[in-house]
Amino acid sequence: MAEKKSAREQRLRRMLLEKKRRMWLELREELFQKLGREYNEQFDNPHDVEELGLIDLIEDTGLALTDIKRDELTRMDETVRKLEDGTYGRCEDCGQDIDEGRLRLIPTAIYCTTCQEKRETHKPTL
Repeated sequence: MAEKKSAREQRLRRMLLEKKRRMWLELREELFQKLGREYNEQFDNPHDVEELGLIDLIEDTGLALTDIKRDELTRMDETVRKLEDGTYGRCEDCGQDIDEGRLRLIPTAIYCTTCQEKRETHKPTL
């Protein structure tokens, strides 16, 4: 049983660290290539008020997307900490292992499918 757990942990570790590496590469590419090069040319020579408004919108959207990716990376860092602690892949409600398929889709998942469904369907009474 311990060997299966160890093999699971190794698979989860590889999957999680690869996902984090890809996220960092995407963020770096977004910041340095798109925002740095492509948008810079547009910002240098706006022709009218509409173009200035569009440039502002593009800049704001780019920054918002960067914030979203930063938040995802923060959650990923917490997930890596759990991996190091040996608690990654366990549901925080019931303590059972979270299905590897779910973790492949949502590496930062903290609940198994059953507990997540309970949380989503539970409606607090007022």
